[in-house]
Parts: sequence; C-alpha cells; structure tokens
Amino acid sequence: MLYYYHLTKRLTIIFHIQKISEFFQNIDLKKWGSITLIIIIKILFFILLLIILEFLFKKGVRFIGRRIVNSTHFVWDNILYENKVFDSLSHFFPLSIGFVLIEPFFKDYHTIVIYIEKIFDILFVLIVLQFLIRVVNSIMRIATSENNHQTIAVRSFSQLLKIISIIFCILIIIAILTKNNLITVLTSLGAITAIVILVFKNTILGFVSGVQMASTKMIKVGDWIGIQKYSIEGMVIEINLTSAKIENFDKTITSVPTYDLISTAVTNFEVMRKKNIRRIKRSILFNIQSFHFCNSDKLKKFQDVCLIKDYIHRKQREIDLFNKKKNLDISINNLNGRRLTNIGLFRQYALEYLYQHPKISQSETLMVRHLEPTPYGLPVELYCFVKTSESIKYEQIQAGVFDHLLTAAKEFHLEITQVTKKEFF
Repeated sequence: MLYYYHLTKRLTIIFHIQKISEFFQNIDLKKWGSITLIIIIKILFFILLLIILEFLFKKGVRFIGRRIVNSTHFVWDNILYENKVFDSLSHFFPLSIGFVLIEPFFKDYHTIVIYIEKIFDILFVLIVLQFLIRVVNSIMRIATSENNHQTIAVRSFSQLLKIISIIFCILIIIAILTKNNLITVLTSLGAITAIVILVFKNTILGFVSGVQMASTKMIKVGDWIGIQKYSIEGMVIEINLTSAKIENFDKTITSVPTYDLISTAVTNFEVMRKKNIRRIKRSILFNIQSFHFCNSDKLKKFQDVCLIKDYIHRKQREIDLFNKKKNLDISINNLNGRRLTNIGLFRQYALEYLYQHPKISQSETLMVRHLEPTPYGLPVELYCFVKTSESIKYEQIQAGVFDHLLTAAKEFHLEITQVTKKEFF
C-alpha cells in the first residue's frame, strides 16, 4: 500500500510539471517582450513630452508675468511674482494637455490609462494646493503689516485656511485612490471627529485667540508685554496660529501658546511707551529706631535747604499756632503738642526733589508715601513717572534719584536698614 501511495504522488507531481511546461510553451515570449517594451517607450516619450511642455509654459508664463510686474507700479503684483503664484499657474497648461493626450497615447492599454489618469488627478490636486498656499501667503503679505492688530487675525485665518486646504486635498487623494466619492470619505471621518478635535485643539484655540486679540486690540506684533505666569518680559515678534514668540531683553526667544495671551494675565506696556513715560515705584527701608522729633536747634540746620525751607517755615507757623491755641508747653515734654520729625522732613524733601527734577513728569501721579511697617523697618516709597520709556535712560534717571536720596538721608540722621541674608531668613 505504501508503494502505491508513493507512486501516485510522483505521478501527480509529474502531471503538474507537464501542465506548467505547456503553459510557458504556449506563451509567445517575443510578443510579450515587444508589448512591454512598447509600453515603456510610450511612457518615457509621454513623460518627456510633459517635461518639454512644462519647460516651455513655465518660461512663457514667467516672461509674461515679469513684463506685467515691471510695467505696473503696484506692490501686490510684485508679491505675487515673488511668491511664484504665476509658476503654479504654468503647471496647469502642460497637465491639461497631457491629460487630453492620455487616451490617444495608450488607447490599446485600458488598464494603463486608468492608472495614469489617477496619477494626473492627484497631480491636479497637489498643484491646486500649491497654488492656494502661495496665493494665501501673498494675500497675507499684501493685506497686513507687522504693527497692525489685524495682522494677527489675517495670519490666523491664513494659517487655518492652509491647514484646511491640506486636509481637504488629502481627503480628495484618498477618495481618488480608493475609488470612493468625497462624501463617503467625509462620512467615514465622522467616527473619529473627537480624535480630530483633540489633535487640533491648540490650532482651534489659537485661531479663536487670534480673532479675539484682533477684535479687541489687546496685543499686536511689536508690543512690549510681560507675562507673570512665565516670568517673562519682552517684545512680541510673532503671533501665529499656535504660538507667540517673545524676544526677551537678553535677546533670547520665548515661545508661549497663543491661547495664553488671552487666558492669563498679560501686562501690555505699549501705552506707556507711546506716551514716552515709565513708572518708578521703589521704596527705601528706614530703621524706625532712627526716627526722632526735631527741636529748634535741629530745624535751624534745615532752614537753609532751598527745597524744604518754605515748608519748614509754613509748617512751623502752623504748629506754633496749634500749640498756642491748645495752650501746650512743648518745652516740658516732647509728646506735648505737635512737632516736626526727621522722617517727615525727609519725606517732604524727597517730594520737593521729585517736583524739581527735570526728568520727572509733573502731569502724572507723583507722591512719596509710607508703606506698612515691617519687622525690618518702615518703607518709604517713591511713586512717579520718568519722561522716557527707554530702558537705559530710565535706569540712569532712577539710579540718579536714589543715589541722591540715599545719601541725603544721612543729613536727616536717618538710618537705612540693611537686612543681611541671615537676618532675612
């Protein structure tokens, strides 16, 4: 039985080999090879024809476009030419001619015609996409300027339009390759809408932020802003669909999400810069133990100081009148009646000094005030505005003011508190 089994198996293998041999014998290899060679030659010739047409039309469109640009005084046509919008138009002509010639070239090869038509359909989609992107870039350059609030909205719209165009073209290509219509492809995407929204979350938020900033004129490129959340302060150099770039004063670049510009606290210093003023808000910490009343001997020292001599005379007359009216004898006790203090005289001196300073704005808020006492002393704060917004000049003026007042405090026998690191902690 085993012998007959092996014999039957061998006969079956021999039978199949004979069938395969007969199949290859029936094929006309010369005819098969000649057909393949003809198809390859036709395809190569067809590609060469398209390249020649592309070259000719591109040269022609560029020549015409350059002549039009040189003969006009408009800016927009120069931008269109620089962004190669005319080059994108030149691609349509050779592709259209090539699409018409597909059928005559490959009329005997129906399968090849189908595949080549698909390739042309995809090329048409890609060229339209390239044309749209270049037109959008040109419109953005024409319609915006870097110091305009509308720049943000136009840039957001243009970037969103480019993203939508790319996605739409990809869907069309998928529809071409899968032989489905676009509606079917879009319907199939309904199931993954949540994933799409999650992927494009930042894009959607950035677009909404851009529109809101443009409509409310909150921030624009070129503004000097500060974001406390990220501890950054600098110049806005770009606001796009997903992020904003801020150039810090140390010339580093910080990128933050566009949505954060409207969702977090942002300080815009642009109004201050336009008014060409900048605020000084800094305090000097005095040791309370150095505060004392000023008697007549001590007041004589300050009566020749031009900034406060009128204040001392006026205040002294007011105090003497008050004490006399109340029948108070101030010679018995320092606590009887009213007296001038060295800290009060210094505060008035600092105020008059700011009033007389040529670089301090007199039309804005100007005051010298006490802050809440601390365990380390009493802070006396200077609140005023400098007549410049330039950082270097501002720092020089501020430093000059405090150089003078810190030194002048010694003349009033005031001790400035110096908290060491060990004492502070």
